[in-house]
Amino acid sequence: MSTNEERRDAARRKLEERLEREKQAAKKRRLSIIAAAGVVVVAIAAVGGYFWWRSWDNDRHTTCDYADAPADFQGEIKKLQDMMPQIPQEQKAGAEAFLTSLREGAAKQRTSPKPESRTLNTGTGQLTFATDKGDVSVDLDRSHGACNVNAIMSLADNGYYDGTSCFRLAQSETLSGLQCGDPTRTGLGTPGWHSPDEAPDHLKMTPPDPQMAQMGMSQSQITYPRGTVAIINSNNPQSQDPAEQANTGSANFIVFTKDSTISTPLSVVGKVSPEGIKIIDEVAKDGSVIGPNSTKENGVPKTNLEITKASASDSE
Repeated sequence: MSTNEERRDAARRKLEERLEREKQAAKKRRLSIIAAAGVVVVAIAAVGGYFWWRSWDNDRHTTCDYADAPADFQGEIKKLQDMMPQIPQEQKAGAEAFLTSLREGAAKQRTSPKPESRTLNTGTGQLTFATDKGDVSVDLDRSHGACNVNAIMSLADNGYYDGTSCFRLAQSETLSGLQCGDPTRTGLGTPGWHSPDEAPDHLKMTPPDPQMAQMGMSQSQITYPRGTVAIINSNNPQSQDPAEQANTGSANFIVFTKDSTISTPLSVVGKVSPEGIKIIDEVAKDGSVIGPNSTKENGVPKTNLEITKASASDSE
């Protein structure tokens, strides 16, 4: 038989064992709670991080509306043909010359796929026109015309500008620039769509004269610095058709050879490099062919500049 002392020792050991088991169980519970809390914290951080990233990424992107706009040369030809009997005799030669250019241009129409509608609105890019007179590089800046930068890069990537030549030279007191980018050489060609107009709000603007503005005879004047590359558009603020007010950018672009001040808001996509503007200057200095559809101030350049290949890349 066990003695009282032995029984007490046995009871003490059982109590100590039970207390140790409870201690270990409590420790496991604490570790489980800490682990569960850690999982919750990580999950919250992950969800929060995802939504932060989504917000940050959305802020860096713009959604562009590229509207269908097929070129209608046959319609323009018929319209001009119908007008011919009413055109004054002294203007008929110019009208006939333009009609001929439309017919020739109709055979040179091209299309190009629409760009992706979602594009970066920050960062820069590089556009290079390999020409018969050397490379003309353009430093692109998405911050002022993201949708049009996206468009001109897409057109270059799809070969729209390859084998085309610059076809118009403006050299007036207020506007000097070389127009390129239309395979038809008429200014009416489109890749099958228009890009959104993006106002050049970063450029110097002269407000209209208040009294003249009240009579509808004055508009704000925008100064485009030398070397600026902007997209030609057909924006008509007086039109009641929203499509003629918002999505009128074309594949045509102009390189300003001098600081030019005009009222037309053109989407700015970038600036020609110092070496590139020298090539543009060589073309501009020879002036325009003077004829029935071309004048000294606005005409076909005497010196041809052919774009053999266009390429585009992201700088960052």
